[in-house]
Amino acid sequence: MIDIAIVEDSKEQAAVLESHIKAYSTEHKLAVSISVFYDAITFLEKYSAFHIVYMDIMMPMLNGMDAAKLLREKDEKVILIFVTTMRQYAIQGYEVSAYDFIVKPISYPEFALKFTKVLGKLDRDLPADVFIRTDTSFVRLAPKDILYVEVKGHHCIYHTLNGEYRQYQTMKSAESALSGQCFARCNNFLLVNLTHVDRIEGMTAYVGGSALQISHPRRKAFSEAFSQYMGGIKP
Repeated sequence: MIDIAIVEDSKEQAAVLESHIKAYSTEHKLAVSISVFYDAITFLEKYSAFHIVYMDIMMPMLNGMDAAKLLREKDEKVILIFVTTMRQYAIQGYEVSAYDFIVKPISYPEFALKFTKVLGKLDRDLPADVFIRTDTSFVRLAPKDILYVEVKGHHCIYHTLNGEYRQYQTMKSAESALSGQCFARCNNFLLVNLTHVDRIEGMTAYVGGSALQISHPRRKAFSEAFSQYMGGIKP
Protein backbone atom coordinates (compact mmCIF):
# COMPACT_ATOMS: atom_id res chain seq x y z
CA MET A 1 0.00 0.00 0.00
CA ILE A 2 1.33 3.42 -1.02
CA ASP A 3 0.10 6.23 1.22
CA ILE A 4 -0.35 9.52 -0.64
CA ALA A 5 -1.36 12.96 0.66
CA ILE A 6 -2.76 15.76 -1.47
CA VAL A 7 -2.52 19.25 0.10
CA GLU A 8 -4.52 21.57 -2.14
CA ASP A 9 -6.93 24.39 -1.21
CA SER A 10 -8.84 24.09 -4.50
CA LYS A 11 -11.30 21.20 -4.26
CA GLU A 12 -11.50 21.08 -8.04
CA GLN A 13 -7.72 20.77 -8.48
CA ALA A 14 -7.50 18.22 -5.66
CA ALA A 15 -10.19 16.12 -7.34
CA VAL A 16 -8.29 16.20 -10.65
CA LEU A 17 -5.09 14.98 -9.02
CA GLU A 18 -6.92 12.35 -7.02
CA SER A 19 -8.63 11.05 -10.18
CA HIS A 20 -5.25 10.82 -11.95
CA ILE A 21 -3.81 8.78 -9.06
CA LYS A 22 -6.82 6.44 -9.04
CA ALA A 23 -6.70 6.02 -12.82
CA TYR A 24 -3.00 5.16 -12.72
CA SER A 25 -3.43 2.74 -9.80
CA THR A 26 -6.27 0.96 -11.61
CA GLU A 27 -4.31 0.76 -14.83
CA HIS A 28 -1.19 -0.62 -13.12
CA LYS A 29 -2.97 -2.64 -10.39
CA LEU A 30 -1.33 -0.54 -7.69
CA ALA A 31 -2.66 -0.40 -4.11
CA VAL A 32 -2.85 3.21 -2.93
CA SER A 33 -4.41 5.15 -0.07
CA ILE A 34 -5.18 8.83 -0.75
CA SER A 35 -5.75 11.49 1.92
CA VAL A 36 -6.85 14.98 0.84
CA PHE A 37 -6.25 18.12 2.91
CA TYR A 38 -7.60 21.51 1.88
CA ASP A 39 -5.17 23.53 3.97
CA ALA A 40 -1.58 23.01 5.10
CA ILE A 41 -2.24 23.65 8.78
CA THR A 42 -4.68 20.76 9.08
CA PHE A 43 -2.29 18.56 7.08
CA LEU A 44 0.58 19.25 9.49
CA GLU A 45 -1.59 18.83 12.58
CA LYS A 46 -2.90 15.45 11.42
CA TYR A 47 0.29 14.29 9.73
CA SER A 48 1.07 10.60 9.77
CA ALA A 49 3.76 8.92 7.74
CA PHE A 50 3.10 9.18 4.00
CA HIS A 51 5.16 7.89 1.11
CA ILE A 52 4.30 10.76 -1.26
CA VAL A 53 2.99 14.28 -0.61
CA TYR A 54 1.61 16.51 -3.38
CA MET A 55 1.77 20.07 -2.06
CA ASP A 56 0.19 23.13 -3.64
CA ILE A 57 2.41 26.18 -3.24
CA MET A 58 -0.12 29.03 -3.31
CA MET A 59 -2.44 28.43 -0.33
CA PRO A 60 -4.04 30.79 2.22
CA MET A 61 -2.93 30.97 5.88
CA LEU A 62 0.18 28.85 5.32
CA ASN A 63 1.70 28.55 1.86
CA GLY A 64 3.16 25.34 0.54
CA MET A 65 6.80 26.39 0.79
CA ASP A 66 6.55 27.30 4.49
CA ALA A 67 4.48 24.18 5.12
CA ALA A 68 7.18 22.09 3.44
CA LYS A 69 9.81 23.46 5.83
CA LEU A 70 7.67 22.40 8.78
CA LEU A 71 7.01 19.05 7.11
CA ARG A 72 10.73 18.38 6.90
CA GLU A 73 10.97 18.79 10.66
CA LYS A 74 8.50 15.91 10.98
CA ASP A 75 9.63 13.74 8.09
CA GLU A 76 12.92 14.04 6.24
CA LYS A 77 12.30 11.12 3.88
CA VAL A 78 8.80 11.60 2.47
CA ILE A 79 8.77 12.26 -1.27
CA LEU A 80 7.58 15.85 -1.73
CA ILE A 81 6.17 17.06 -5.05
CA PHE A 82 5.05 20.65 -5.50
CA VAL A 83 1.97 21.52 -7.52
CA THR A 84 2.09 25.08 -8.91
CA THR A 85 0.82 27.40 -11.62
CA MET A 86 4.24 29.04 -12.11
CA ARG A 87 7.46 27.18 -12.70
CA GLN A 88 9.66 29.79 -11.00
CA TYR A 89 8.20 28.87 -7.61
CA ALA A 90 9.29 25.28 -8.07
CA ILE A 91 12.96 26.29 -8.06
CA GLN A 92 12.63 27.13 -4.36
CA GLY A 93 11.75 23.50 -3.79
CA TYR A 94 15.41 22.57 -3.59
CA GLU A 95 15.51 24.29 -0.21
CA VAL A 96 13.16 21.68 1.20
CA SER A 97 14.44 18.71 -0.84
CA ALA A 98 11.40 18.55 -3.11
CA TYR A 99 11.68 15.63 -5.49
CA ASP A 100 9.75 17.18 -8.39
CA PHE A 101 6.99 19.60 -9.35
CA ILE A 102 3.89 19.55 -11.54
CA VAL A 103 2.50 22.61 -13.29
CA LYS A 104 -1.26 23.20 -13.33
CA PRO A 105 -3.47 22.38 -15.12
CA ILE A 106 -2.34 18.80 -14.60
CA SER A 107 -2.78 16.55 -17.62
CA TYR A 108 -2.93 12.79 -17.12
CA PRO A 109 -0.03 12.00 -19.51
CA GLU A 110 2.28 14.38 -17.64
CA PHE A 111 1.14 13.04 -14.28
CA ALA A 112 1.60 9.40 -15.35
CA LEU A 113 5.11 10.07 -16.66
CA LYS A 114 6.19 11.75 -13.44
CA PHE A 115 4.40 9.24 -11.21
CA THR A 116 6.22 6.35 -12.86
CA LYS A 117 9.46 8.12 -12.05
CA VAL A 118 8.37 8.62 -8.43
CA LEU A 119 7.51 4.93 -8.07
CA GLY A 120 11.01 4.06 -9.22
CA LYS A 121 12.45 6.11 -6.39
CA LEU A 122 9.96 4.65 -3.95
CA ASP A 123 10.95 1.10 -4.92
CA ARG A 124 14.58 1.96 -4.19
CA ASP A 125 13.80 3.58 -0.84
CA LEU A 126 11.19 1.23 0.61
CA PRO A 127 12.20 -1.83 2.63
CA ALA A 128 12.03 -5.09 0.70
CA ASP A 129 8.64 -6.78 0.87
CA VAL A 130 8.18 -10.19 2.44
CA PHE A 131 6.64 -12.98 0.36
CA ILE A 132 4.42 -15.44 2.21
CA ARG A 133 3.47 -18.80 0.75
CA THR A 134 0.17 -19.88 2.25
CA ASP A 135 -1.62 -23.15 1.56
CA THR A 136 -3.41 -21.63 -1.43
CA SER A 137 -1.40 -18.65 -2.71
CA PHE A 138 1.58 -16.32 -2.54
CA VAL A 139 1.09 -13.08 -0.60
CA ARG A 140 3.32 -10.02 -0.77
CA LEU A 141 3.54 -8.12 2.53
CA ALA A 142 5.11 -4.73 3.19
CA PRO A 143 7.00 -4.82 6.53
CA LYS A 144 5.20 -1.65 7.69
CA ASP A 145 1.84 -3.47 7.42
CA ILE A 146 2.91 -6.35 9.68
CA LEU A 147 1.83 -5.91 13.33
CA TYR A 148 3.62 -8.96 14.69
CA VAL A 149 4.63 -12.48 13.79
CA GLU A 150 3.53 -15.40 15.97
CA VAL A 151 4.97 -18.87 15.83
CA LYS A 152 2.68 -21.84 16.47
CA GLY A 153 4.05 -25.32 16.00
CA HIS A 154 5.85 -25.34 12.66
CA HIS A 155 4.07 -22.29 11.28
CA CYS A 156 4.48 -18.54 11.53
CA ILE A 157 1.32 -16.45 11.58
CA TYR A 158 1.74 -12.93 10.20
CA HIS A 159 -0.75 -10.62 11.90
CA THR A 160 -1.14 -7.63 9.57
CA LEU A 161 -3.32 -4.57 9.07
CA ASN A 162 -5.18 -6.55 6.39
CA GLY A 163 -5.62 -9.89 8.11
CA GLU A 164 -3.65 -12.98 9.10
CA TYR A 165 -1.41 -15.14 6.91
CA ARG A 166 0.03 -18.52 7.90
CA GLN A 167 3.23 -19.97 6.48
CA TYR A 168 5.24 -23.11 7.20
CA GLN A 169 8.35 -21.42 8.61
CA THR A 170 10.58 -21.11 11.67
CA MET A 171 10.70 -17.94 13.78
CA LYS A 172 14.42 -17.69 13.07
CA SER A 173 13.70 -17.53 9.33
CA ALA A 174 10.98 -14.87 9.79
CA GLU A 175 13.26 -12.82 12.02
CA SER A 176 16.02 -13.00 9.42
CA ALA A 177 13.68 -11.86 6.62
CA LEU A 178 12.63 -8.82 8.70
CA SER A 179 16.10 -7.96 9.97
CA GLY A 180 16.75 -4.22 10.09
CA GLN A 181 13.03 -3.36 9.85
CA CYS A 182 12.30 -2.33 13.48
CA PHE A 183 11.17 -5.75 14.67
CA ALA A 184 12.06 -7.24 18.06
CA ARG A 185 11.04 -10.30 20.03
CA CYS A 186 9.00 -9.79 23.17
CA ASN A 187 9.13 -13.53 23.88
CA ASN A 188 10.29 -16.67 22.09
CA PHE A 189 7.02 -16.94 20.16
CA LEU A 190 6.31 -13.32 19.16
CA LEU A 191 8.23 -10.96 16.86
CA VAL A 192 6.81 -7.44 17.17
CA ASN A 193 6.86 -4.50 14.76
CA LEU A 194 7.96 -1.66 17.06
CA THR A 195 6.26 0.94 14.87
CA HIS A 196 2.89 -0.50 15.93
CA VAL A 197 3.56 -0.67 19.67
CA ASP A 198 1.04 1.65 21.34
CA ARG A 199 2.48 1.28 24.81
CA ILE A 200 4.27 -1.05 27.21
CA GLU A 201 2.83 -1.64 30.66
CA GLY A 202 4.71 -3.98 32.97
CA MET A 203 5.10 -7.28 31.15
CA THR A 204 2.60 -6.47 28.39
CA ALA A 205 3.09 -4.79 25.01
CA TYR A 206 -0.03 -3.39 23.33
CA VAL A 207 0.21 -3.79 19.58
CA GLY A 208 -2.62 -2.96 17.17
CA GLY A 209 -5.30 -3.72 19.76
CA SER A 210 -3.63 -6.94 20.97
CA ALA A 211 -2.04 -7.42 24.40
CA LEU A 212 1.19 -9.40 23.96
CA GLN A 213 3.05 -11.00 26.84
CA ILE A 214 6.68 -9.99 27.37
CA SER A 215 8.82 -12.79 28.83
CA HIS A 216 11.30 -12.08 31.63
CA PRO A 217 14.33 -13.23 29.60
CA ARG A 218 13.32 -10.93 26.69
CA ARG A 219 12.12 -7.95 28.74
CA LYS A 220 15.37 -5.97 28.91
CA ALA A 221 16.32 -6.42 25.23
CA PHE A 222 12.78 -5.67 24.04
CA SER A 223 12.49 -2.53 26.18
CA GLU A 224 15.88 -1.31 24.96
CA ALA A 225 14.90 -1.95 21.33
CA PHE A 226 11.68 0.02 21.82
CA SER A 227 13.55 2.88 23.52
CA GLN A 228 16.02 3.01 20.63
CA TYR A 229 13.16 3.06 18.14
CA MET A 230 11.47 5.92 20.00
CA GLY A 231 14.78 7.77 19.92
CA GLY A 232 15.04 7.35 16.16
CA ILE A 233 17.54 4.49 16.19
CA LYS A 234 16.77 1.23 14.42
CA PRO A 235 17.31 -1.77 16.72
